[in-house]
Amino acid sequence: MAEHLEMKKTTPQEFLLALVGGLFAPLIAIILIIVYIMGIQGSQLDVGSSEAEDRAIRERIQPFGVALAVDPNAPKVERSGEQVYNEVCASCHGAGALGSPKYKDAAAWGKRIAQGYDTLLTHALKGFNKMPARGGDPDLTDLEVARGVVYMANAAGAKFEAVLKKEPEPTPEILARGQAVYAQDCARCHDTGLTGAQKLTDTAAWDALIKQGKEYLYKAAIEGTLGGPARGGNDKLADADVKAAVDYMVDQAKKAIAATRPAQQTAAR
Repeated sequence: MAEHLEMKKTTPQEFLLALVGGLFAPLIAIILIIVYIMGIQGSQLDVGSSEAEDRAIRERIQPFGVALAVDPNAPKVERSGEQVYNEVCASCHGAGALGSPKYKDAAAWGKRIAQGYDTLLTHALKGFNKMPARGGDPDLTDLEVARGVVYMANAAGAKFEAVLKKEPEPTPEILARGQAVYAQDCARCHDTGLTGAQKLTDTAAWDALIKQGKEYLYKAAIEGTLGGPARGGNDKLADADVKAAVDYMVDQAKKAIAATRPAQQTAAR
């Protein structure tokens, strides 16, 4: 008669121990392999790699710009012709770039000087050919631009004087008419800034526009070249009425600009 063998049952605790033991050995092997590979890679790293990585990180996280605190009431110091040339004009006129007459090149400046001071100043203020208005610096005042022009022209043989042709002041009657036109056709945008219109209290925007001169503003208002509709959206508005409205807005903007500047600067203008 065959002998019957009875197998002993495995308890849950014994099963778990066997399972953990079976997993533990491969895990130890994997950890050892990883440590070994990292050791090899570490020995092959370039000594300067950590510095390069640190520099790359700093470049990635550096700010895009720097905030500067500027006192809007600080008086503007007018630059001399030489300063304007060195800081703005020399980038092109120093080497004759973009077809500009090179500084002290009498031959290149001769035909330009022959056009007269007023023409040269107008070109410098409004831009001409590849030359941007005000040499690309919108913060230059009319007088600073004039000084820069005279500095360069006189160095090539001219005998100009940095003077400005003063625009005639509008009469009270023109301002009154302009105020009426403004209220009827312009206020809906210029009072609120609608469609990007320059609010009369936006001194920075109007300061830049006023520097372009009345003729520029008249043309822009009549033709609608500054983003707004031609003639304020009223096709029946006469040129004289459009110009009166411009005169009124410029007058109001100048008063707002003057109010933001020290009294002594206002008196000097």
